[in-house]
Parts: sequence; C-alpha cells; structure tokens
Amino acid sequence: MEMKAASTTSRGRDWSSLPFDMLTVILDRLRWSSHPSFASTCRHWRSAVPRFYPVWITPLLLSATDVGSTNIRYYSPYYHKNLEVADTLDSPGAKICSSLGPHLTLYLRKLILQADLVTGAIIQLETPCYGYDSIICTGTGDMFFVSESFRLRLHVTHAFQNGEGEWGEWRETEFDGPEHPISEASNPVVHNGLLYILSEDGRLAVYDPCKHDEGLKVLDKPESFGLESSTVDGHLFESDQGELMVVLVGYHGAPIHVLKLNKDTMEWEKMESLEGRALFTGTLTTMMVREPKLKWMQNKIYFPRLHDWSETIHVDIVTKDGETAFVPKLHGANIMEDTYGVHLCSYELGQQQEEGEFWGTERVDYSTWVDFGGN
Repeated sequence: MEMKAASTTSRGRDWSSLPFDMLTVILDRLRWSSHPSFASTCRHWRSAVPRFYPVWITPLLLSATDVGSTNIRYYSPYYHKNLEVADTLDSPGAKICSSLGPHLTLYLRKLILQADLVTGAIIQLETPCYGYDSIICTGTGDMFFVSESFRLRLHVTHAFQNGEGEWGEWRETEFDGPEHPISEASNPVVHNGLLYILSEDGRLAVYDPCKHDEGLKVLDKPESFGLESSTVDGHLFESDQGELMVVLVGYHGAPIHVLKLNKDTMEWEKMESLEGRALFTGTLTTMMVREPKLKWMQNKIYFPRLHDWSETIHVDIVTKDGETAFVPKLHGANIMEDTYGVHLCSYELGQQQEEGEFWGTERVDYSTWVDFGGN
C-alpha cells in the first residue's frame, strides 16, 4: 500500500510543482526576452520571474532628475514608470543636447561629451565656442552647432570626424540676411547631408558643408506651413523613410498636424495618416518608429507630457546575452500593474481634436527620446 501511494504521488506531480530555487536556476540560463513566455505558464512560474524592464519595447523619454545632477531617468510609456539610474554619467552640470540610438550628446563649458548610455563611457571633445542653442550629431561623423544671437543672426559651426576618430578643423558660418527666428521647440535636422533649420512660420534655412563659403541660406520655398491656425511648437524631423517632416502642436494641445515636405513643389503637405507608424515628439528630439512592436502605439503621436507623475524606481542598466534591461536595486513584488500607455499624452492622427487636451498634464522638460531597440 505504501509503495502504491508513493507511485501515485510521483505521477501526480507536474512541471508547475518545480521548487522555486530550481525555477530561478532555469531563468538564469534563459534570455530576458523569453521570460514573458515563461511567466505565462502558470502563477507559480510567474512568481519566480525577477522584476526587470526591457529597454527595447518602446522608445524611452530620458531626462535629468535635477539641474547639475548626474542621475538620469527614463520614462517608459509601456510600464508608466520612471526608471532612475544613478551615476550613469560622470558629468555634473552637463546639458543634454541630443541622442542617436543609445548614445547621448551633452554640452559642458566648451566641451562636448558623447556618452554611451549602456556602459556609461564618455568621450570628450573641445569646442571653439561657449554657447549653443542646438548640437546635432550624425552617425557619419558630422557635428553641427547652431546658435541664435539677439539680432536673430544664426551661427553654424561644423566639424567632421575621420575614420580614426580624429576631428578636423572647426568651420563657422553665419547668416546675416532677413530675420529667421528659430522655432524654439525644433532641433535642426541633418537631411541628405544638409543642415535644415526651421523657422516659426515654416520657412527653412539650409547649410551645405560642401559649400561652406556660400554660408547659410533661406530657401525661397516653402513660404509658410499653409495652415490658417497658429501653432506653438513646430518639431522638425527626418522620417523613417528619409522624408523631411514637421509636427505642429497648437495651444493646449489642439490643433495637431503632421506635414511632409514635397520635394517637387517644395511645399508642406498635410498628412492624414501615419500608415501604421508611431511618432515620438520631445523638447530635443522627434523620432518616427516604423511598425512599433505594440499595435496600440500605431498611428499615434506621443508628447512629453504626463497625466500624472509616475512611480520612480531606482535601477541598474544590465546587459545579459546581448539584451539590455533595467533591473530594480530593491527586489520587491514581481507582479506589475497593467497601466500600459494610459498616462502619456498621445494623439491619433485623424481623430477629433479637443481644445485643452493638455490641461492638467505635467510637461517633462529638458528631455529627449532614446531608442535602444534600433527601430
């Protein structure tokens, strides 16, 4: 009888009864991207999955916690949480300028700092001037500095980095023609090797590094955005298909328009659809993501505004088997709430726009979008 009972007990066990310690050993051997499937097996298995936040799900809104602080935080639209990393950048007082993938550009007293957000490694580069309104780095070795004087005179400084990592001579040019006030929310954009600077009324100034002696020129077209309604912010960016585009955001969130520059007519054309893409606008960076991993993000425009300030979790950036994630310093409960995507301000192109959409929201100033997913 005792042997029969033991045999019955053995047959009654299944995978869901594996000891907790054994489950953690198995998880240590699996890639992070397989953890969600592991957790969906049963409640017992889910309880063993360590709490972590993958960086590749959506672009993240990066900002400084305090002026002069080296701590930086990432807001995740998916989890609606602020993930704060301490001492990632050993550069107190540096100003965030722009981002390119997981690489960040900062400015500090005649120094340009190029930081790797995963490793924390920083490369320093001396600059010829003290102040800039915008700094633009490309993946091809070009760096542009744009500043605007009180007389609305634009200055552009350009340098190029060779294959050995050495920077060439700094070359400066200025524009002393008609007034061309820069749109405050728009970072200049490098498009087809040319630097484009957007004015408040929709006109474009262009600098060609190959024709440095010709300086900065304002194009005859476009003459305006071609819209009757006035706007507050105009975010210039290059689309995922190499198009020059702009997002216009009106007073208190309405109206909102996305325009594309027609290369044949050199006029702004209003877009009625994002064709399944997602658009992330920010105070320093605007980026378009083609076919975002989450379907509810398609055809939407996201703004650096929150309906409420989310929970802040102190984390480390950890890379495992080529995958990177935020891992909490304090290991608490593993269960996470399903608040995905409901607190970040967003707008679906083509939907009814309501005046005052942003009232009561908190703006995440001094911020830039970073995309670890490489989308």
